[in-house]
Amino acid sequence: MHAEQPDDRRADREHAPRMDEPARVFSLPEVARHLNVTPDGLQRLRRRFAHVLGPGAAGADPIFTTADIAALVTVQKLLAQGYDDAQIDEHLTPAPVVEESPPLLPMERLSDGDSASESGVPQVVGDVLHALVAGQQAVLNGQSNLREMLNVVVQDNFNLKDENRKLRERMLEMERVLAEYQRREETRKERLEGRLRGLESTVAALQQQVAQLIQIQRRQQQRRGWFG
Repeated sequence: MHAEQPDDRRADREHAPRMDEPARVFSLPEVARHLNVTPDGLQRLRRRFAHVLGPGAAGADPIFTTADIAALVTVQKLLAQGYDDAQIDEHLTPAPVVEESPPLLPMERLSDGDSASESGVPQVVGDVLHALVAGQQAVLNGQSNLREMLNVVVQDNFNLKDENRKLRERMLEMERVLAEYQRREETRKERLEGRLRGLESTVAALQQQVAQLIQIQRRQQQRRGWFG
């Protein structure tokens, strides 16, 4: 019995939160965007279910932890499924762990011929109690692991939303740059077309002048031929 206690303490240390890692908190507008609700809607939800949130969410300038966000996400889903407040409270409140007493051994079973003696009864009770404590510790460790996984999922979801927001901003910037580039190209194209039309008009005028000069030269040659 005493040899297994260090393992239990080591499991507690492994699942305990590290003090050197500050927990990230989120503002009310950030959580409202994450839940796809208005800030006023989040305020009403926060006041309605303040008892399932941390102390930071109850202030005048509330801040929310990942555990608070996970609880609010669960509340949203349960409300969408038609649960009332009492059922939601029951769902979010963990059931208390009840230590069951080991069954008492009837004294009439303890006879002189039995292998168990009065000195062996405390050992059996101790083993049963230790098994109960180990089971409770396993349940607590499982709950801690589940909370950590949920916190990681919420954090990853926030990171993905932040990356999506940045990607949308980049796409909008690229679309703006492309639209500006197209506008400039259209302007330059119009200018080039105007210059081309001007050159065509100049070339046509020059061709007309050349034709007139050729006609004048031919007339002069004909006149010279007549007068020899």
